[in-house]
Amino acid sequence: MLARILIPILAFTLAACGAQPASMPALPGVANDAAPRSDKAPIPCSSLGNMRDLGTHLEVVENPKTGDSLEYVVVGDAAKSDDLIVLFPGTGQTLADWPTQVITNSTYSPKIKGTVGYRADQDGSVSLCHSYRLVLFDYPGIGRTVYRPEAGFDAVASDVDAMLQRIGKRFGISTSAVDPMGWSLGTAYSLKYAFLSPVARPERKIHNLLLLASGPGGSEQAQVGADNASCVTTLFDALETATGTLADQEKEDATELLFPYSGQTPKNSGTHSNCTASVASSAVTLSVKTHCVLTNGCTDFIVNSVLGLESYPWKKTGGVSGNTYVEQRYLDNDYDVAHCSTAGAGFVSEDCVQYGGTIKQSITNGGVCETDTSNPDEPVADNCVALTIAGKVTAIDDYEDLFTQWTYDRALVRGLNATTPGIAEFTPCPGPGSHGFFIQHPKWVQAKFAAAMQGT
Repeated sequence: MLARILIPILAFTLAACGAQPASMPALPGVANDAAPRSDKAPIPCSSLGNMRDLGTHLEVVENPKTGDSLEYVVVGDAAKSDDLIVLFPGTGQTLADWPTQVITNSTYSPKIKGTVGYRADQDGSVSLCHSYRLVLFDYPGIGRTVYRPEAGFDAVASDVDAMLQRIGKRFGISTSAVDPMGWSLGTAYSLKYAFLSPVARPERKIHNLLLLASGPGGSEQAQVGADNASCVTTLFDALETATGTLADQEKEDATELLFPYSGQTPKNSGTHSNCTASVASSAVTLSVKTHCVLTNGCTDFIVNSVLGLESYPWKKTGGVSGNTYVEQRYLDNDYDVAHCSTAGAGFVSEDCVQYGGTIKQSITNGGVCETDTSNPDEPVADNCVALTIAGKVTAIDDYEDLFTQWTYDRALVRGLNATTPGIAEFTPCPGPGSHGFFIQHPKWVQAKFAAAMQGT
């Protein structure tokens, strides 16, 4: 659904969203880390400060099977386990935009205390980067990597596999146990990876899967964004072609709607949000007042996003280029209007069925369930794929989410459990939080994932 494609302010250059460079080649001597060696170590958790500082440590790997390349970095101490937590960003998000406090604390990463966005009330006892190792990466077409319009879910799953193969050689560490973690559109990427990898790469085990604001896809009615607030979909549509100062305003409004607006009614009350947006030639008008303040993390999130835009290597594409944003919109559309039931060899989705909607990129981007959305308030996911994982799927959402309504997370969990009993659980975030609840409640989300990791 369109919900997974919320575009933070970082998603485009501050100049023009519509006019973008066609391709961004990798830097000479960087692609494939030309001389793999095992004497390189992951960045220690104690070195973490601003996430954008990781830009100076990024390496690029090319996947000859797809022609894609990914920027990536490995962080963490593996104090408890060699498991690799792979973070799949949302639409318009780069790896620099993950909130630091959703992966660590000041005990093991003291430098975060001096960074923009640090909140003492969110400094918990858990540090995922100290207990495990984290792999953070950017999708193709970001920073130093090449934009390729065919880089769909299957291709990126293969790209992640190539990245993990490279990490094993480059760092001399095990990549046999992986725990995908995705937000928004990143949940669709991570679900596809967790579905395809056990068939294509059976020696690598998927342990746990954490989904932040997800959905099952595969609407039998081919509804795209079936239950999203109109203020969201209007801004999404406008951002596909926006330029100049109007684009800046659209980005800012869309980002602030990551957070609850003033007086927003939780979805579980049975009351829909009636928020609307209108876009004229020179202005955006919202029917609601956004609530962007320091205490809910909004102001600092925007500051960090803008700083990330100006940091290397993301400044090469202004974060996520307009081409890549539109591509991710297509991916999300296809996820909703099709369903793929079989994982084929070589990271290929098979037995895909298209419903009434229009495929914008590839039918193989279809969702993991067949979902009855005839009543968008009560979607029913059926015939979900069987996930071969050792642990559980933990799906988290917030009742105030305008972008991916929590009802779709719940439908996904019910559908997965119908296929494989007990494999998934739904947990509502102790809001208010909306689509950006992991930004507002990073301590709680990190603790929740740490608890899930302990189950395997």
